[in-house]
Amino acid sequence: MKYEMVIETTEQLHALSHPLRQRILSLLSYQEMTNKSIAEELKETPAKVFFHVKQLLDAELIRMTKEEQNRNIVEKYYTSTARSFRLSPSFELTKTDEHMIFESTFHETYRNLIDSINFYNGSLSQAMVGNHIVDLTEEEIKMISHYLDEMNAIIETSKQREYSSETELKPFSFSYFFHPSVPRKSDGGDES
Repeated sequence: MKYEMVIETTEQLHALSHPLRQRILSLLSYQEMTNKSIAEELKETPAKVFFHVKQLLDAELIRMTKEEQNRNIVEKYYTSTARSFRLSPSFELTKTDEHMIFESTFHETYRNLIDSINFYNGSLSQAMVGNHIVDLTEEEIKMISHYLDEMNAIIETSKQREYSSETELKPFSFSYFFHPSVPRKSDGGDES
């Protein structure tokens, strides 16, 4: 499996732009799974999962690793082609494509949060959540971008590191949206 895959085609972008396909990719970035085992893990129907697995396969975001005969059924195992995906800097997104990728990522992030809240019975003791609309200088924007790059590097390194069986690992989700915002109206009060 490659460390990173650069998304360069519209087909790949559209395959990534669906919350269920993002969930499937997330599972397959750590283990080989069959269509049936993916469906069971995600609590979806095998037919629905098969459709989305086919989309990911056609876009070359996943690949078949092996086939096993199980009685009269041939089970196909799949894995992700890379641990992480990023858009090519030369890829020009249409507004529709951009909206689609942001929306599907947002929905997947929200679903992950709700699943975590339910799993931990409503208490996420180490969670940090914030939503701030602020005016930043160019220097502050660069500083935040730098810190986000450093956090991404830590996360990507941890994905590749081999841990001993004694190492206690805790599953965490790291999500962020850092983007220009709509300018706020002045708080100058009533000018009449």
